[in-house]
Amino acid sequence: MSLLNPALLAGLGLAVIPVLLHLLLRAKPKRLIFPALRLIQQRRRQNVRRMQLRHLWLLLLRTAVIALIVLAVCRPSLPAANYSLRWWEWVVLALIVAAAVGSYYGVMRWWERQSVARATLLTRRTMLRGGIGLVAVLLAFLGVAVPYARRVSADIKNPSPRAAENVPVAAVFLFDTSVSMAYKQANKTRLHTAQELAKSHLSHLPGGSKVAVATSGESSPTPFSTDLVAAQSRVEALEIKAVGLSLNDRLRAMLQVQEEDRRRITSEQSSVPADKQLDRFVRAIYIFTDLTRTAWREETSTQLRDELERLRMIGVYLIDVGEEAPVNVALTHVKLSREATPAGSSIQIDAVISATGSVKPDQTVELSLRPDNGQPMGKMSIKLEGGTEETISFDHIKIPDQAYTQGELKLVGSDPLAADDVAYFSVQTIPALNVLVVAERPTISQLWIQALKILNDEGVSSYNVEGITTDQLVDRDLNGADVVCLINASQPSEAVWTKLRTFVDGGGGLAVFLGTGSSLEAAAGSEKINPLTYNTEAAQAVLPARLVAALSHSPSRTMDLRRSQHLFLKRFEDLETISDLGQIDVRRYWKVSPVADAVVVAQYTSDENGPAGTPALVERRIGQGRVLMMTTGVDGISWNDLPSLQTLGLYLVFADQLTLYLTSQSSGRFNHEVGDEVVLPMDRDRKLAKVIVRMPDFKQRAIEIPEKSRAVSLRNLNSVGSYSVDSADASVDYHMGFSLNLPAAESDFTRIETKNLDELMGAERYSIHRTLETLKVLEISDRMGQEMYSLLVAMLVAVFAMEQFTATWFYRTDDA
Repeated sequence: MSLLNPALLAGLGLAVIPVLLHLLLRAKPKRLIFPALRLIQQRRRQNVRRMQLRHLWLLLLRTAVIALIVLAVCRPSLPAANYSLRWWEWVVLALIVAAAVGSYYGVMRWWERQSVARATLLTRRTMLRGGIGLVAVLLAFLGVAVPYARRVSADIKNPSPRAAENVPVAAVFLFDTSVSMAYKQANKTRLHTAQELAKSHLSHLPGGSKVAVATSGESSPTPFSTDLVAAQSRVEALEIKAVGLSLNDRLRAMLQVQEEDRRRITSEQSSVPADKQLDRFVRAIYIFTDLTRTAWREETSTQLRDELERLRMIGVYLIDVGEEAPVNVALTHVKLSREATPAGSSIQIDAVISATGSVKPDQTVELSLRPDNGQPMGKMSIKLEGGTEETISFDHIKIPDQAYTQGELKLVGSDPLAADDVAYFSVQTIPALNVLVVAERPTISQLWIQALKILNDEGVSSYNVEGITTDQLVDRDLNGADVVCLINASQPSEAVWTKLRTFVDGGGGLAVFLGTGSSLEAAAGSEKINPLTYNTEAAQAVLPARLVAALSHSPSRTMDLRRSQHLFLKRFEDLETISDLGQIDVRRYWKVSPVADAVVVAQYTSDENGPAGTPALVERRIGQGRVLMMTTGVDGISWNDLPSLQTLGLYLVFADQLTLYLTSQSSGRFNHEVGDEVVLPMDRDRKLAKVIVRMPDFKQRAIEIPEKSRAVSLRNLNSVGSYSVDSADASVDYHMGFSLNLPAAESDFTRIETKNLDELMGAERYSIHRTLETLKVLEISDRMGQEMYSLLVAMLVAVFAMEQFTATWFYRTDDA
C-alpha cells in the first residue's frame, strides 16, 4: 500500500487522545447513604464490571474514528486487484452475523425465563455481548478475512483478467474515419460496426473509468471525460471524413494525452519518490480500423516505436473491422486536357477505372454536365477484371458559354463503397488569350506562333497570337496583352525592359527564350544575344537571372525533372508527359546566375560525379505577374530536339501549358484532391473584398480577401464534389467553380501487414482483435493502484454512527 500524503500519518498520534480522556475522566462511584449496604456493594461490583466493558468498546470506536479520518486524508492507494467480496464470502459473513444475533437473543430469552435478578441479568447481558461479538469477529476473520487476504494477495502477485475488470480504465477510443470505413457489408458500414463494438466495450468498463473519443479526421485536443453516457453519444455521432491524419500521427498524439493525464495524477503525490508514485488507472488506447495500408503513414524513423517502448504502461489494442475479401469498382485520376478554355471549345476528359475483388466484368461510366437535369452526355462500357485498371477517355466535350462548367463521371450500378463511384470535374471559361510573340525576325518566331495557332479548336480561338519584331516592341501598347514571349532578342533597350517590368508587375506573363549564341563570341552575327543588355539594372529588374555565357553540352544533356515539385511541371505530370519532356536532348544552352528572389524550376542533368546541373528553367514573380526564362531555344533543332518532328506533339503541349501558366486568367487549377489548398486566380483589374463559397453539402462560407492578395486562397475544404465561388458584392463580376475528388489511395483496400505494424510500433507493443471476446486488458503492473478514499469515508461514517450509538447507550440508566 502507498499513500498520496504520507506526512499526514503523524496524525495517528491523535488517536491517544481518547485513551487519555478515558483515563482522566473516568466516572467515579457515587457515595450513597443506603441501609442495605451489602446489596449496594454487590450492585457496585456488577456495575463496575459492566462499565469496564462499555468503556473498552467506546474507547475502541473513538480511536477508530480518529484513525480513519487520518487515513482518509492521507488517501492510501492499494495495488491493482479485485478488492470486492465474492458472493460466497458475503454468504459466510451473513451466516456468522445471523448466528451471532440468533445466539444472543436465544440465550437472553432463556435467562429471562429463569427469573434471574435484574442486576445479574444486566451483567450477564454485557458479558454475552462481548463474548458473542468476540467469537463473531474470530469466525469472520477465519472464514472470510483469511481467504479474502489470500485471494487479493494472489491477484496482486499475478493479476488476472478479472482483476483488470475492476480497476478503473483511462481509455482512448481512436476511430479510423477514412473513406474506406464507409465500405458496406451486411448493410452496415465498417464505421457502424466499429461504433457498435465501441459502445459494447464502453458499457463494460469498470466504475470510475474515463474515456476520450478521437478520430483520424480531426486534430483538435481530445480531453478525458468521466461521463460515459456522453462518450457513447460522441461515438454514435461519428462520421466519415474525406480528409484526415494518418493513424500513426493520431496514435502519437493520444500517447501524449495519456502521458499528460498520468503526469497530472502522479503530481498529486509530490511527497512520494518518483519510482513509487502510483497511477490509479489502467491505461489503454483502442484503435478501431479496417487496417487498410493507406490509413497508416510509412515511417523511416523509429519515433513511434520508441514512444511506445518508453510508455509501456499504456496498452495499444487494434480492433480490426475490415473486410478480408473486399469487392469494389472505383473511378480515380480524373484529368482534363485543359482546365481553362474559351467557350465553345472542346476538351478531353480521362479517368481511371479500377477493380478490386470479384467484380462483374461489364462496367459502364456515364458523363453528365450541369445543369442538364442529370441527363448523361455520353456513356462508355468496358470489360474489367478484378485486380486490374483501365483508362477511359471522353473526347470532344463541348464547353458551353458560361462562367464555368461542372460535371461528373458516374459508374452505372452500385458496389459496397459508393463514395468512389462518382468523380467530379470543373472547367473555367476564359476569353481567348492575347499573346504577343517578339523576335528579331518573323522566321524566328514562326514555329512558336504556329504551335499556338494550331491549338485553336474547331474555329474557336484559344489564343489571339500576334508576332512583332524587337524594334516594334518599343512603341507597342501592352495593355491588351496577356502574355509576351521574347524569343532570342539580341539587345533589348532599357526602355523595352522598363515597359516589360511594368507589364509584368500589373499581372502580365513574360516568357524569355535564349536560343542563340553570344554577340561577344568571335565572328558573332548581329542577331546574337548581347549578355550586357540582359544584365543592365533595368533588365535585372524584371529578369530572373543574369546571363554568363553561351555553352555547349558534350555529350548532350536532358532536363532533370525528377525532384521538382513546381506547379508548372505539375501540369506535365498531370498530362503524363513529364517523362517525355525529361528525355529531350539539349546540346546548347546559356549558363545563367539566378537572382536572389528567383526559383529554379528545372536543371540540366550533370555528370554522375560532377557538380549540380545548371538552370534550365528559372522563374521570378514580380507584382501580380510572373517571368519564366528558358536557357535554351524553341525556334529550331540546333539547340535541342524539342521542336523536332518526332516531338511535335510535346512541343505543342509545352507551348500551350507554358502560355497558360504565365497568364493570370488561366494559371489556376480547378480540379484538386480533397484536402488540397485551392488557389483561384483574379483578374489584375478586379477588386475583390469578400467571396461566398458554396459547398456540395449545401453549406456556404464567407471568405475575406486580403487587400493586396493576387488570388483567392481556400483551405480546409473537406467535402467531395463541386464548389462555386462568387463575389459577395453584386457589383463585382467574379464567378469561379472548382471540384474536389477523393485521393486514389482511398480506393486501395490493401491491408497493412503484421511486419509493417511491427516496424511501426514494435512486435510486442500492440495486439489485434476481431471480437470483444478476445479483447482483454493485459498490462497491469505493481505501479498501478486503486485509491481507497471512498471506502475509508464509508467506513468512517459507519464507525462514527456506531460510536454515537454506543455513547448514547453508555450513559443510559438501566432500569432497576
